[in-house]
Amino acid sequence: MESHLSRNKFFDKKILIAAVAVALLLLGAVFIKSRKTVTIAYDGQEIQVSTLAGTVEDVLKKQNITIGDKDKIIPKMNEQIRDGMEIVIHRAFEIRLIDGQTEKTILTAETNIKDLINSLDIKLEEEDKIEPKLGEPIKEGQAVKITRVSREVAVETQELPFQTVFKNNSNLEKGKTVKIQKGKKGLKEIKFEVTYENGVEVGREVVEESVVENAVNEIVEKGTLVLAATSSRGDIARYSKVLTMTATAYDLSFQSTGRRPGDKYYGLTASGTKIRPGVVAVDPKVIPLGTKLYIESTDGTSDYGYATAEDKGSAIKGNKIDLYLETAQAVKKFGRRTVRVYILK
Repeated sequence: MESHLSRNKFFDKKILIAAVAVALLLLGAVFIKSRKTVTIAYDGQEIQVSTLAGTVEDVLKKQNITIGDKDKIIPKMNEQIRDGMEIVIHRAFEIRLIDGQTEKTILTAETNIKDLINSLDIKLEEEDKIEPKLGEPIKEGQAVKITRVSREVAVETQELPFQTVFKNNSNLEKGKTVKIQKGKKGLKEIKFEVTYENGVEVGREVVEESVVENAVNEIVEKGTLVLAATSSRGDIARYSKVLTMTATAYDLSFQSTGRRPGDKYYGLTASGTKIRPGVVAVDPKVIPLGTKLYIESTDGTSDYGYATAEDKGSAIKGNKIDLYLETAQAVKKFGRRTVRVYILK
């Protein structure tokens, strides 16, 4: 009876030991399975650790790796640890940020300009400029410059000058002027597109011009009427112009006119009037027919006096004048001389 009980106790003890051994084996397997291998890259080095930690933060604490406020951890601190995971630590460094007219020194762990801008929540407008360009790497001590570009339309007004127009007035004495219309400046509106960089104007371009008010010309009349005292009578005659001309004389003879008594046009001028003292022949291109004249001698002899341009001749061209005299003898005596011809009013 005693031997049977002893055998039973022995077997129970063996079973217990076996159960404990199995439990220990199972616990060991679970322990081994829970341990993970992680690679940590930081401060220019790379280490590999085996850990039971649950999160990235736990791993770094167990390795006594300190993390600054601005350091960047990939993956994030609360990320669950996976076997084979790689943890990368980017240490923050100083850069100069110049945004418009504001400059400051900041800490960042970003590796390129685009990520830096996103991390700082900086908004860039379409025309803003940034140096270095987005996507380029960033280094410690580097300056990042943002130029803020803006445009606006500016309107300016510009005066338009008036012109002074002179007109001759044959009824006004020479040397005198009369303003008959007052000049007035006009007004032009100019629209510019003005470009600013950081609030400072860097360029402007005309986009539209329009005349708001036209200028009004000033009109001034100039006198062309001249008072001349004749040397023979002491008369005062008004004239608008004086010409120095070569004068000859003619009479009604065939030698002078090419016509004889009985000829249809004998004794008539080119104007159809009767030839008489005071009639002169001219070149109509120089002195129009019908013009009233005063012929003044320049050699001390008597003036021919008042005359009318009513005739013309084939030899009278340009600055020449032919004076009618009543006799061939007077014509011969007159010859050729220089005279002043006043165009009368």
